[in-house]
Amino acid sequence: MRILTTIPIAKGIGKDTLTYFAKEDVPLGSIVSIPLRSKKALGLVIGTNNAEDLKTELKSLDYSIKKIDKIESYSFLSRDFVESCKKIADFNAGTIGSVLAALIPKIILESTKELSFPVPSKAPKVFFETLLLQSDEEERFATYKSLIREEFAKGHSVLFCMPTTEDILNAKVLLEKGIEKYTYVIHGALPKKEITDLWKKIATETHPIVVVTSGSFLALPINNLGTIVLEKESSRSYKMQTRPFIDIRQAVEFFAEESKIRLVLGDTLLRVETLWELKNPDKNSSYSELSPLKFRSVSPADCRIVSTRVPQNLKTKEFSVIGDELKKIIRNATENNEQTFLFCGRRGFSPVTVCSDCGTVVVCKNCSAPVVLYRKKEMTAGSKNNLFVCHHCGERRDAAELCQYCKGWRLNPLGIGTETVLEELKNLFPKANVLIMDKDNIKTHKQAVKLRETFYNTPGSIMIGTELALTYLNRKVQNTAVVSMDSYFSIPDFKINEKIFHILLDLRNLSEKNMLVQTRQENTRIFDYAIRGNLVDFYRDEIDDRKSIGYPPFTTYIKISLTGDKTKIKKEMTEISEFMLPFEVNTFDAWNPGSKEKYTVNGLISLPRGKWIEESLLSKLRSLPPNVSIRVDPVTLL
Repeated sequence: MRILTTIPIAKGIGKDTLTYFAKEDVPLGSIVSIPLRSKKALGLVIGTNNAEDLKTELKSLDYSIKKIDKIESYSFLSRDFVESCKKIADFNAGTIGSVLAALIPKIILESTKELSFPVPSKAPKVFFETLLLQSDEEERFATYKSLIREEFAKGHSVLFCMPTTEDILNAKVLLEKGIEKYTYVIHGALPKKEITDLWKKIATETHPIVVVTSGSFLALPINNLGTIVLEKESSRSYKMQTRPFIDIRQAVEFFAEESKIRLVLGDTLLRVETLWELKNPDKNSSYSELSPLKFRSVSPADCRIVSTRVPQNLKTKEFSVIGDELKKIIRNATENNEQTFLFCGRRGFSPVTVCSDCGTVVVCKNCSAPVVLYRKKEMTAGSKNNLFVCHHCGERRDAAELCQYCKGWRLNPLGIGTETVLEELKNLFPKANVLIMDKDNIKTHKQAVKLRETFYNTPGSIMIGTELALTYLNRKVQNTAVVSMDSYFSIPDFKINEKIFHILLDLRNLSEKNMLVQTRQENTRIFDYAIRGNLVDFYRDEIDDRKSIGYPPFTTYIKISLTGDKTKIKKEMTEISEFMLPFEVNTFDAWNPGSKEKYTVNGLISLPRGKWIEESLLSKLRSLPPNVSIRVDPVTLL
């Protein structure tokens, strides 16, 4: 009889390993079916011993060891991948099993029997290096093609990691020319059979290949993998929104380091933290330049800023959503059959509604977040009036109401949403073909692709869109404009300037003829830097601001969150703060804390740069109850 040590591949398990017995020996790296509580789960075998050798220890146990049900597969995961998962688990104060569950698609775990292959051969590299590539997209992909040729000549494969499905599909088109036979694209939106078939083909392919995928397929068995390219390194989509809140960028770096292969990080503008660490390396990071970083972005478009502080119509002194200069651009574009894309930072008709009598903001009755006003239309059939919609929890209610504080009736909608822009465009250009791409109107990837193709294939069309649209617009547009994004500056997020700058850069790179930015903050330097493609001055200002306040990369944040009954979680957070001593926990309510019954409170631990992982702190974090969410290096502190 054999005693097996396994890692349960499941979330919500407090232990890294569990012990079982089996009648026969099971090779290390096998996937087995294990009894877990009242259910069945999968476990990865990481240790095996003869029961006779452990007779004394087994007798002293106060519980009985359960039997392994069956062996699902052999040699399923590489040692390098499992070892990197251990590092990822430590970094995120989670368990190895939860990391495995997050980084191996469920479809693959359910098909382990038919996907058992020998561990892939490794490229003969003996060191790990991280190289940075910062330039415009066209230049980056030209460099990637050269890199692929170089690796193929050595007999090595290349893995491209992308933040979204649409990025994967766009990269495929740019990379596969001439090597279509050896280019594989795999992502979670594909049918189950196609995913498993691709996994088999990749695992058995002996010729060097290019694989374009997402971080959830990091366990792919690729023979002679020589380089990993992590494209669009600044994308927030790399941060997982569910436990264990893994940052795919960090996971890829751990995997490349464990595998001793080359890692390339590419973007038009790399993260501020990455650029700073290039010049200030420590024991945890050592970056080099693949080629000299470009800090000037070039665009053929005429880029300019227009102030909207002064009413566009001086006679009536009324503010116009579409200013005079933008009207002229749209008019010329429709006459010349050119496309126009209008960026708007918020959905709905009005992002904020305020009582004109007492100044109270209308909020969600469920979670206390500010509600967004929507005009009645077909999608809200049955409602005689406009709607208030909460984008935080989804609550909807009739907008025909009085102020909850003073009972006043003068509720004044403020701000500009996509529906506001749509309404004004219909008044100004009634014959124009106007499309809208935001999360209210687009629910699926298929819908987004269809709308994009309609936009590109319809001369003179106009698209209004949020950040969602920027993900899908994969070809140049003659004219672009920012209708409104000033509300972004009011978001209390230490990375908001970087987010705004990337949106503006994306618009600038998309533009072929004109780019216009409408703003009430025309003297804000970030707008000037963006329209001129001045990356270096933006970086200098941003890193100086962060240094003066002590934000990352000068500090590592660990955010602890609790959600539940307000009184109970306030008390529990106080107890956690005492337990975490000598590490100080600064507690505060979430930006949208919610209702009394479902309230959210955060605790923040700040560590000097380079001090994480701290073993005693890690031990304390791992002993916290399962209802506590832990985010290391969170995207936002809100």
